[in-house]
This record gives sequence, structure tokens and C-alpha cells, in this order.
Amino acid sequence: MNEQELAKALRRLNDATVPPPVDPAHEAALMAAFDAASAPPRRIRHGYWPMAALTAAAVVLIAAALPWGQAGRRGSNPPSSTRDVRLDVNDFVAVPAAAGLPPMESGTLVRMDLPVSVLPSLGVTPPATARATVKADLVIGQDGLARAVRLVN
Repeated sequence: MNEQELAKALRRLNDATVPPPVDPAHEAALMAAFDAASAPPRRIRHGYWPMAALTAAAVVLIAAALPWGQAGRRGSNPPSSTRDVRLDVNDFVAVPAAAGLPPMESGTLVRMDLPVSVLPSLGVTPPATARATVKADLVIGQDGLARAVRLVN
């Protein structure tokens, strides 16, 4: 069926269709149903003082529970930052931005010269050297984004 035949068929259907007569009672019932469905929900009004008391009780419970939650941590060492951890020369360091990426399905190992100024953004402490670039191995994911890096001696 081409466009002209379709247009003719739609015209015939339009001519054959008889709309029902307007019924004011039916229209009023329909409008009332729409108004009831779109009305905002009734809110239960509470006074100021019951809500203030409830808030104060919640604050007291949280404050009382804090010492118990911290009790198990008192004997442990505080978490150290990645800069305090001594890594083996052969260890890869996950790139900080890789945590939000989708899981890695496949990857490629690429060796390249990187500017020393880029290393902090990759989560690596720059070595104490006067050189402007360092050799590094990068793990590149299937999406072309770096996932991990290690410095090469």
C-alpha cells in the first residue's frame, strides 16, 4: 500500500466515523475524576513541639551510640594514605579515576614515557629525579582508559 492509498483509506475511515453526542453529565463526571486524581495529598499537620522532641530524641540516640561504634577502632592504627604505603617496584597502582569505570573485560599493557607532572593524577608519587619524563607501564582497558600504572626502572 503506497501513501496515496493509505491517505484515501484514512479519509474514508474519517468520513464513516460518527462521534458520539456531547453528554454534559458524563463530561462533568470525567472532569471531577481528573480533579480528584490531581489534587495534592492531605498532609497531617503536627505541631512544632512534637517534631522538636522527636528530633532531639534522635540526636541523643545518635550521640549515645557514637562511643560504642568507635570502641573497636581505638586499638587499631588509623588508615594510612596511599603515599605512606611502600610499594614493590613491580606493583601496579590502580588509577584513582578507574574506580568509577565499568568492570574491565580485556586490557592491553602499554609501556610509554610519561611526564613526571602527570604521575600524581595517576595515584603515583613522583620519584625524586631531575628528569622530565619516566618510563611507565599502563594497563589500558577495552574502553581505552587507563586502569593501572607502574613505574619502570
